[in-house]
Amino acid sequence: MHDGLYVGRFVAAASGSAFAPITLTGSRAAVLSSGSIRSGYGLHVTGSYWKICGLAVSGAAKGIVLDGSCHTVICNVDVGGTGSEAVHFRRHSSDNILRDSEIHHSGLDRPGFGEGVYIGSAKSNWETVTGRADEPDRSDRVQILNNRIFRTAAEGVDAKEGTSEGVIRGNNFCDAGFSGRNSADSWVDIKGNRYTVASNTGSTARRDAFQVHSVLNGWGMDNTFSGNSVLGGVPGHEVWVQSPRFRTVIDCQESKAGLGMSNMPCRCCPGRPSPSRRTHRGGF
Repeated sequence: MHDGLYVGRFVAAASGSAFAPITLTGSRAAVLSSGSIRSGYGLHVTGSYWKICGLAVSGAAKGIVLDGSCHTVICNVDVGGTGSEAVHFRRHSSDNILRDSEIHHSGLDRPGFGEGVYIGSAKSNWETVTGRADEPDRSDRVQILNNRIFRTAAEGVDAKEGTSEGVIRGNNFCDAGFSGRNSADSWVDIKGNRYTVASNTGSTARRDAFQVHSVLNGWGMDNTFSGNSVLGGVPGHEVWVQSPRFRTVIDCQESKAGLGMSNMPCRCCPGRPSPSRRTHRGGF
């Protein structure tokens, strides 16, 4: 794409292949927009095997939305200035990667729905998204890697029930989940299963850095947190977990979160749980 502002409806509907992905690339001065933060998507990806790199998306209700797109890589993009979420992996969009990008200033119109990165769909939306109220949106194995995620009204990353085995690694968060609307008060909220959350850093949150919830029986389970770092400005816990039943694994380390590492036991070393259930300020 040449530099310039492109206003309209942009849909990536064709599919490439593992050996020949379709590439869409441009500089940050090539900007896609729907023309309004109250309607439309900056870029709607419905095909698979895309590589979308370098460009910017701004001035749309939702930034980049993937529906049924698999094996797509989004890299080095700038997505900001959106009415709701910035990037959304939806409708069984699995095995995708978002890396080395800037995600910011989302939720300008609807703060409670202004996630930086949204993975899957809430149970209340399954029927609309998948066609059945009891069929999860299995947007699985999505990787969020080495991004800068800041000033998002809702969570920096929200991984919904029905999704599994994602990776959130190497990101920097600042002032993500600042609005408090719709329970938005953390950098990352995990409601799915078997996520790996590792080597992320950041500062400034409304409450906690990372949270684990279960809004549906069987979900919010077996998630792992290791090597993350709070630099300051987090009044709650580094990792807050709704219940010990969720089998959350948290590595012990020093933490600058106001209430310490976690409200749950952490493990002192791989394979050996901490002997204490008491919350410790600054780790174990």
